[in-house]
This record gives sequence, C-alpha cells and structure tokens, in this order.
Amino acid sequence: MQTIKKILVDIDPDKEEQPALNKALLFAKKQPITIKLLSCLYYPSVMASNLLTPKQLENTQAEILKMHLGRLNNLISQHPQNNVTYETEVMWKSPIYQGILKVVESFKPDLVIKATHPHKTIARRLFTPTDWYLLKACPVPILFVRNTEWTQNTTVVAAIDPEHNLSAESELDKNILETGFAISSDLDMTLQALHCFDPSYWDILLEAVDKSGMWADVFSYDEHQNESMVLEKLRYQHNVKFAKECSEYVPNSEHQHIISGDIDDILPKTLEQLNAGILVIGTTYRTGLLGSTAQRLIETVDCDLLAVKPKGFEPPFH
Repeated sequence: MQTIKKILVDIDPDKEEQPALNKALLFAKKQPITIKLLSCLYYPSVMASNLLTPKQLENTQAEILKMHLGRLNNLISQHPQNNVTYETEVMWKSPIYQGILKVVESFKPDLVIKATHPHKTIARRLFTPTDWYLLKACPVPILFVRNTEWTQNTTVVAAIDPEHNLSAESELDKNILETGFAISSDLDMTLQALHCFDPSYWDILLEAVDKSGMWADVFSYDEHQNESMVLEKLRYQHNVKFAKECSEYVPNSEHQHIISGDIDDILPKTLEQLNAGILVIGTTYRTGLLGSTAQRLIETVDCDLLAVKPKGFEPPFH
C-alpha cells in the first residue's frame, strides 16, 4: 500500500455527527481521493409490520432508502472539497455487515472507515456485532474511529510481534508497518513501531522446560546458564528481530519501542505517552475468534483502531 486513494465511509443512519467522514476528509490534504458514502439499512420493525402488504412494504423500503440517499447528498454539500470525488450508495440489507462487505468487494477501497461509539455506562468504546464481524472479515484495512480530533502531535503506532509464527508466514508485521506508513504519510503524522515483550510468558515457559528436564535439548547447554540469562538472551533476540522488521518503514531507532510487562496494562499507558491517535494492529480469524491480543485490547485502547489482515486473507463469511 503506497497511498490511500479510495475510501469507503460507513455513514451511521441514526447519528447526527459523522466522525468517520470527518476523518476520511483529512486524507485529501496531499492528493485527490475518492470517498464513497454508504448507508446500509435494515429496520426489523418495518419488516415485521402486519399493516403493510408486500407491495406497500416494498414501497416503504424504497422511500426509506430515498430519504437516506438525500441525507448522504446533504452531507456532501456540507463538506465540499476540491480534492474529493464523492460517490454514494444506500442499500437495504440484513445483516448489515454483509451489505458493507458486498460494497467492499465491488468498490475495492484502500481503506474502510467506520465510527464506534462510547458505551453509556462504562468508560470504553462499544463495539457492535457489526463492528466485530467487520473486524474479522473485512479484507482491506478498516479504521474504527471515535469522535475525537487528531492534532498536530498525533502519531500512528504500529504494533508488531516479530516472534509470532503467523507474522513470518503471512508477512502480517510487514503489512502492519506498510499500512501504518501509508496512513501516517498521508496524514503527516509520525509513525512509531511498538512491540510488547511479556516476561511472564517466558518465565512460565522456562520453568516448565527446566522442570521437564529438556533444558539442554531446548537451549545450548551451559552449566552456568540459568533462567535469568536465557531470558536476557531472549530479550536481545527480540530487540534484533524487532529492529530488523522496522528497518524499512521505521528506520529511526527513536521511533522504535519495546515495552515489557502485561500488555493489557502497559500498552494503554504507552499509547498515551506516544500521543497515539491511531493504533495499527494485525487481526486473524481462526475458528470464529480474533487473535487473543486483539480481542482483549480492542475496546480498551483510548485511540482509533486500524485493523490489518495477513497476506492471502480470505473472508470467512460473506
């Protein structure tokens, strides 16, 4: 991905504010782009009505779509930009995510942008079932945005894991960094690379290897070598692999960050310190679940979230 030229923006039919559109327009600062506004609609109460004949129901749906198309055109008139070519589409589809994926397939955007909204009672964003499905199945990068502003000091943070087997096989880390580079370049933001080294995982592994009597088989035998020394060696290997992975897109070592600790606790704090506006993560889909790290962090990080798929990804459902 060299640059963002085509963006699909999901317009929430039930909200006045449209942060997804507002942030999509920022990609037009440097070059012309095409933005497609999509309203995918479905109202169960309309479909369940016993008052309407099939023909009346069809006419009602058509009228609803016409109303929302008018709203999209109003949004365009309110956000004129010389560098932006607008397209619009409204559709009646259930489930909603299938309608969005259908347009992704036909429009072939470089990026999808969709708004998420804060939960009414708890201090975190609320991911709807549609959001979760799109996170799992959208084959192009999808940016989930909050109703917050990107400032002059906002950065893009690409979270990679060079030790993960999937990263090497699918070039997932490369896709994360490449996408982060394209996004940060288009938005004039600094790209930071981040990796979390969790020593607790390795402590458990090393203790199990030691107690099982496999120490000499797993590690080069050295009678003076202990768990602490092996752990430091593993840290060093992480550093080397991380720096190598970052070399193309984040060559400045000041923008390469390895943090140590429980990722659920340390990552949100680090993102705040880095003034992260966008966190780029890789997501996988295996047996109905996202990767465990993505699953835990999605609703807790206090910034916009850009999800990238591995090389050769095929949508699991459509």
